Amino acid sequence: MVGGTLREIRSRVRGLSVPTGPYAVICTRTGREPIPLTGMRFDSRDDAEHAADAAKDYRSALRRYDPQVLQHESEIRNVADADETPRLSATHDRAVRLPADADPRTYYLSFCHDVSGAVFEALTETGYRTVESAAMETYLTLAEVVTEQDDFCLTLLWSVMSELDVRLDASRQRRVVSAAASLLAGPSDGAFLAEPTVESALEATMTRLNRASFVGEFDIAVCSSDEAWEVTFAGYSLAERTGRLPTLPVAVDLIRRLPDDVVSFTEATPLANSRWRVRVERDSEPTGLVSLDATDESRLNDTDYRI
Repeated sequence: MVGGTLREIRSRVRGLSVPTGPYAVICTRTGREPIPLTGMRFDSRDDAEHAADAAKDYRSALRRYDPQVLQHESEIRNVADADETPRLSATHDRAVRLPADADPRTYYLSFCHDVSGAVFEALTETGYRTVESAAMETYLTLAEVVTEQDDFCLTLLWSVMSELDVRLDASRQRRVVSAAASLLAGPSDGAFLAEPTVESALEATMTRLNRASFVGEFDIAVCSSDEAWEVTFAGYSLAERTGRLPTLPVAVDLIRRLPDDVVSFTEATPLANSRWRVRVERDSEPTGLVSLDATDESRLNDTDYRI
């Protein structure tokens, strides 16, 4: 299955990497270190080039199922001096400045495929291969009726979310989401962030989703308990009319920024004009990391609620 293939490629890359090497691989289209090379450093330019080739193999494995998987334009950079600078806050991603005319579609496709690939890897790592097989079967069935090429990536992400939702209980879902978040973070991402708070990590996650056109405008409000936050957003790509709000992509990106915090998604309330309000809490037993039931399903049938 695809998860096993992706893990084998990641293992090859880990064999080339070192904890504090001077070289990194950057995708010039996204300004980010491509998955599965996030946070990895290499002793020599040759090793970095071999790792870049492995990253191409990683994308090729995903491209078997979605022809829109990006072709990374990799560049080897000496980042030794940059890595010695003070640690950045959780509101920053490991990225370089991009041209003002960079294609937003690039961010959208990259985000979908990064999360999907990490979750498929995580399913293999945690031993839930039956869920992986079911997700791929669901995707291949739905892909037959997809008419827009850019919808393949969303269909792949929705398929793995849906099978996680119905086949694993909350504790097993936590294992998969945590594993996927760790894979996205990379081996040295934790050292890159300077003691992130839940609020700053939420801001960074929603900013990334907004930049990827995965959500529209958003707002984050601190609740009176100081241990909970309400996130209101519009234009969510995975919004449904089924009474369920998929939270998987938000949870994976948020948890990768919070290696020492435990959070739950506890309430999802549909609002007017395609907006949702989600409550996030600091919790010792995280829940809602894959999806949430809407608190008011009738609201989804209102004429001003649009998908």
